Amino acid sequence: MKVNNNNACENSRSPSIHLTQFFVALILTACGVVAGYVTTIYGLKLDLARKADSSVVSAIDRKLTRIEVILEETVLTKDEFHRFGDEFRDRLDRLENRSQEP
Repeated sequence: MKVNNNNACENSRSPSIHLTQFFVALILTACGVVAGYVTTIYGLKLDLARKADSSVVSAIDRKLTRIEVILEETVLTKDEFHRFGDEFRDRLDRLENRSQEP
């Protein structure tokens, strides 16, 4: 009976090859998991940043709307200011005329 020496060599090298393949597969799997984790975290951060930006913009828009309403209610227009100035001068003239009368 003849013994094949090639099979004996393959069997002795086989565990180291299988071990190397296992470690390569393990490293690639770990890299894939880390890449997925990092991608998910950064995606969530971007989504939160977009939501924060939109909430900040809407808050600023509400504040500007309130300021516009307050300005419209309390601030005089140019014509109203001139009319007020004219009425004020007329009143001062009438007071001055009254004080000058004997």
